[in-house]
Amino acid sequence: MRALIALPRRSLAIWMPVFFSSTLYFLLLMLGDTFHLPSPPEIVVASLFYLIPPVALLACGAVVWSSSMTVDRKVGAMLVTLFGMLLQFSVILLVFVVATGYAPTQ
Repeated sequence: MRALIALPRRSLAIWMPVFFSSTLYFLLLMLGDTFHLPSPPEIVVASLFYLIPPVALLACGAVVWSSSMTVDRKVGAMLVTLFGMLLQFSVILLVFVVATGYAPTQ
């Protein structure tokens, strides 16, 4: 059976949490806000918000390229990873815009 991303279990155990790290970070921020926990400085929150996705993409890419797949499958896995992360980040930005009530003017 061929999976969409054919990674060994050990590599997949690294790839999955890194892939969802930006979503987990955002959910933890929202959870902390729900419980009225003191927030870290804004520069830390903003820098991590924009730094986690590219670092996660590089880490996922390193896991994919270190696997024993063919080059075609590695490129396909990288494209699936890239589009998945773009989808995650766009949903996070959409939730952020809706939650803050920001509506761009025309």
